[in-house]
Amino acid sequence: MVNRGVAPFDPSSLIGQFRVLYPDVTYNPLDPAEPGHGDYSELSDDEITALLAGGNDSVKRAIGNYYAQLAGQAAKESASIADYDLKIDTTKRSADLLKLAQLWWGLADDDDSVAGTSDVFDVFQVVGQGECCTPEAAARPYCGCRGQSVLF
Repeated sequence: MVNRGVAPFDPSSLIGQFRVLYPDVTYNPLDPAEPGHGDYSELSDDEITALLAGGNDSVKRAIGNYYAQLAGQAAKESASIADYDLKIDTTKRSADLLKLAQLWWGLADDDDSVAGTSDVFDVFQVVGQGECCTPEAAARPYCGCRGQSVLF
């Protein structure tokens, strides 16, 4: 299977940011060669684009969604095999991948909550002309408004 993508990737693009954070940055030349594109080790640009669409263009949410997808695949393939002194147990892999998905979803939620906060200028109270304002918890200023000190 070929995981076709722009190569080298652009770290300023959403796809490039996904590749760096996930990470899936290793690629080989396509066969036949195609200038500006490569065969990435895990995901194609189209797959990353679909993950980003499902995550509302949040790179972190898209990575969380991919880990959840990997957890589902791991759960379907999980097995525990023991033979004499050899034991192979992949039954915990899906839980570990799901924990990674939850971590990335939490990081995306943190970004969403920061993005949803008010603009830095909203911390200042807008007051009429001739009055003063100051951020909450700042020192009480002398404003000289109407010749008097204004305390908040």
